[in-house]
Amino acid sequence: MTEKHFILATAGHVDHGKSALVKALTGIDPDRLPEEKARQITIDLGFAELNVVGPEEQRFHIGIVDVPGHEDFVRNMIAGVGSIDLALLVVAADDGWMPQTEEHVQILNYLRVQRGVVALTKSDLGGIDVVAEQIREKLRDTRFARASIVPTSIRTGEGIDSLKDAVATELAMSEPQPDIGKPRLFVDRAFTLRGIGTVVTGTLSGGSIRRSQDVFVQPGNVSARVRSIQNHGRNVEIAQPGMRTAIN
Repeated sequence: MTEKHFILATAGHVDHGKSALVKALTGIDPDRLPEEKARQITIDLGFAELNVVGPEEQRFHIGIVDVPGHEDFVRNMIAGVGSIDLALLVVAADDGWMPQTEEHVQILNYLRVQRGVVALTKSDLGGIDVVAEQIREKLRDTRFARASIVPTSIRTGEGIDSLKDAVATELAMSEPQPDIGKPRLFVDRAFTLRGIGTVVTGTLSGGSIRRSQDVFVQPGNVSARVRSIQNHGRNVEIAQPGMRTAIN
C-alpha cells in the first residue's frame, strides 16, 4: 500500500513537555541548538519523523515540526505551523490551560488548521479529569472541539502508544496534499554549509520537485537549479507534497 505523507506540528505553553513528547514518540530529540540544551526550552523549530500504521493497514509517514512555546518566540511558532495537516496540542496536567496554550490555539484557528489531537502530559502528577474538562471547555468553540484528549507521561511511558493510535486515526480521515500544479516551498529555515552552499527547508506543497529542476526564489524572482534534495537527512531524487524538504 502506498505511504501517505503528512505534517504534524506541536503547539502549547512553554515547559509543558512538547519536545520531550516528540522524543518519546520518535526517539529523536528535536532540540538541536546548544542554547536550547542549556536553557531547556525550545527556541527555534525542531524536526523529527514518525511512521505509523492506521486503520485498514494504511501507512503514514509523518514529518513532525516541534515549535517553541515561549511567548518571545511566537514568530518561530507561526513559521512552523503554516502548512500542516494536524496539530498536536500539548497541555500539562499540573498546569492546565495557560496563556501560550490559548495563543497557540488562536493561531491554529486563524491559519485554518482543521484537525488536532490533545496530549495531556505529566499525567502521572494527577489532575487529569479536571484539566481534561478545562481543555474541553476551552476548545468548545474551535475546530478542535471534538479532538481526542490522550493522557500521557514521559516518566512512566503511559499513553505514548495510545497517542500514536489517536494521531493515526485522525490522519486516516485526512487526505494528503494533492500532487498538482507547480511545487511551492514556503521556507522556514535557510542556512549555508561549507562546501555545499545555501540550503533552504520547508514543507512542500503544490506539485512534486525533482533534482536538477529549475526553480525561482521569491521575492526577487531569482532563478536557481536544485542540486540535491533531502527528507529528514535522506537524499531523495524527488520530494512529494506534504514532505519536509531540504533543497540545495
